[in-house]
Amino acid sequence: MLKELNLTQPALIRRISALEALKGPIISPLNMVELMSSDDYETFILEWIFGYLDKKYTKTRSFAGAGDKGRDVVGYYSDGKIDIYQCKHYDEKIAPTTLYPELGKLCYYTLEKHYPIPQSYYIAAPKGCGSSVLDLIDNPKTINQKLIDNWENYCSKKITRTADIILVDRLLKHVEDFDFSIVKDLAPHEIIEQHKATEYHILRFGGGIKKYRELIPVPESTIQPREQNYTELLFKVYEQELNLTIATVEDLRPQGKYFTHFNTQRNSFYSAESLEKFSRENFPEATPAPFTELLDDAFTVLDTTLELHSSESGYKRTLLASQEIKRQNFASNPLSMEMKPLDKDGLCNHLANDNRIKWILP
Repeated sequence: MLKELNLTQPALIRRISALEALKGPIISPLNMVELMSSDDYETFILEWIFGYLDKKYTKTRSFAGAGDKGRDVVGYYSDGKIDIYQCKHYDEKIAPTTLYPELGKLCYYTLEKHYPIPQSYYIAAPKGCGSSVLDLIDNPKTINQKLIDNWENYCSKKITRTADIILVDRLLKHVEDFDFSIVKDLAPHEIIEQHKATEYHILRFGGGIKKYRELIPVPESTIQPREQNYTELLFKVYEQELNLTIATVEDLRPQGKYFTHFNTQRNSFYSAESLEKFSRENFPEATPAPFTELLDDAFTVLDTTLELHSSESGYKRTLLASQEIKRQNFASNPLSMEMKPLDKDGLCNHLANDNRIKWILP
């Protein structure tokens, strides 16, 4: 007979925000790393390698997988010295029995000159090292005998698939003399902290921008090659409106509001360029990148607007496009909170520069 249980309904004893209702509970980066699948952890480590370690060393190389010879990642110094990182995905904290085969490979392959003894040998895993491994790291002189005592059970068949590696002669002497003070633990929170310096961190863990937008540059006095297309299209707009030939900025200077309009458009183009730079500095390459997605969304809006006003003059169409684009908030785009009205005008000019929109129809 099943025993009856007296169940009490759980009660909320704190407020809940609209954001929490939408997103669910906040999971810390540390817990996210602990919960990662093997594939996600491998990607996370690659982000850390390319975004952080590459800046620390002359070069880095990943050897993860079968035949890694006890080195998942190697960082190379300019003088030929190296650091080794063991970054495997384990479901539990690393225990001595997990560590012994890796240290056995380290001893064997350095003895055989496959690579030099590293300056540091870092151990990293989603849940870190267990207390027994940390004790060994804190007392490195005890590792030699522990490894010797456990060689037959945990190392001899794990060094290479082609043969059992027996601990005798040169190898035994090498293990006895090996300086295991190079072995260090790299805790998950330390990798996360280093990962913060990479362009991947925001998309992996959230947490806001890592570099603020710089001052928006003022256009140079002369039109630059990258501006040639949209400025020529604007000249044609003014020609149509004024019934005059406009070939240079000087031709436009006496024309009052049109000269002012042209300078505003150039300012907006430069402003949008600074937003693109801000995007590249804060977000990794994606498909599409945030600024590219912004342009695509702007095009969708403007294509319809310009089609509805196809009978208007080119100048009127520029004003209508500006009016419509400024109504948009682009709330789903990560750049939306940084956007200024001038940026939105700039999107129009970037689209014109890319020949995606036309002010004057054929």
